[in-house]
Amino acid sequence: MSERVGAAEREMLERTRACLAARNVGHYRLLEAIAELDRHGVADRTGDRYLERLVQELARCDRGEASRLVDEARDLAPRSALSGEPLPARLPHTGAALAAGAISDAHVAVIRRTVRRLEAVADLDPAVVAEAEQALAEHARELSPNGLGKAADRLLARLDPDGAAPDPGEGRSDGVQLLRRRDGTLDLRAVIADAAAAAMIDEGFDVMSTPAGPDDPRDLAARRADALKELFAAANGPGGLITDSRREGEPDDTADSSGPESDSQEALIPAPRRPERSATPAGAGRALLTITIDHRWLRRATGFGTLDNEALADVHTVRRWACDADVIPMVLGTRSEPLDVGRRSRTVTDTIRRALNVRDGGCAFPGCTRRPRRCHAHHVVHWIDGGDTALHNLVLLCSHHHQLVHHGHWRLEMIHGRPWFTPPAWLDLEQRPRLGGRPPVPIPDQAQKPSRS
Repeated sequence: MSERVGAAEREMLERTRACLAARNVGHYRLLEAIAELDRHGVADRTGDRYLERLVQELARCDRGEASRLVDEARDLAPRSALSGEPLPARLPHTGAALAAGAISDAHVAVIRRTVRRLEAVADLDPAVVAEAEQALAEHARELSPNGLGKAADRLLARLDPDGAAPDPGEGRSDGVQLLRRRDGTLDLRAVIADAAAAAMIDEGFDVMSTPAGPDDPRDLAARRADALKELFAAANGPGGLITDSRREGEPDDTADSSGPESDSQEALIPAPRRPERSATPAGAGRALLTITIDHRWLRRATGFGTLDNEALADVHTVRRWACDADVIPMVLGTRSEPLDVGRRSRTVTDTIRRALNVRDGGCAFPGCTRRPRRCHAHHVVHWIDGGDTALHNLVLLCSHHHQLVHHGHWRLEMIHGRPWFTPPAWLDLEQRPRLGGRPPVPIPDQAQKPSRS
């Protein structure tokens, strides 16, 4: 691929890169100009009274856009105190990254939203908020806005674990509406507010709605509808959930579970309430969840767990779901690397794959959002060349980036158990390595690239 990138193509790439950087720099210059209007009280002199109104007139934009620009200017550009004394920007590192053209306004929106939420956390040291802003700005130089948002969510959950706790009445917002039409068709609409339940359903649809082949004419919505019909057909069949529920003398699974639950308050993960049916085929079992949780929180029974789809679940939600699903505990160390994977079976391949899913979170290539199920396990040092089939030598890659790594000029290496990708010179003249995999929690002592020593 990259061998076809000649001098003319490199020139076009560099011109495009320069235009993108200039767009970001131009946005910061605009914020500087708005901040200057603010410092000198120009809106009062023009009769607009409010700076937002003045910007709205100057830009001929909607009021919401004008308010966003003014707020960004007050956060990212230098300001002044009431006494006239110059003050630094509220988000100095974010402003510096935007002024350098290294990040976009989309990155800025993620950082501003995260900092506002951190400032609202009770008893959180302002110095910690300032360090978090710096770490986010540094990560924004390498991550897409979506990747930065995921890293920011994990940062928020770590600095404010109580914020991950669900509302006690969360289940009340769940709902399924069935509208039966005269022609026999069914209009179904559902809202699932429980993060763990939503992840379980999402994973099920993802598995069952895979195209049947390259010639499958169905779109995604049609494949999901067929998957739902197959689920209910299986539930109504011999040994299915609906068929078994109709049997006389079947224990009521919906009975109040407060008794058994109260007997296991000291347990992190209580025993399942529902016994296994002997009629259940081998391997079918209950649903399987992988929940990642910090080792310190696991010991203290506090904080939150992270599902494969990045959704957060607090300890109480983990306990509740443990009653009805097989839960694989994944313990992490201080650098968020998997330390120990609970094994539901003795198949090492499954264990390594679960650890890869947690460590990389999907395709490890920087900026890719492919989910783990759509990825291959790639040997960094090829097996033929003596590479081990072990976590430290494996990385998840989608089919496109798997081919790119094999045939392109990207260099992939593992440093302290994390994948780092070095781009070709025609993409980055300095060939700066980029951290791949699941976006790390951007706290200062983890934000820097580790040394190879």
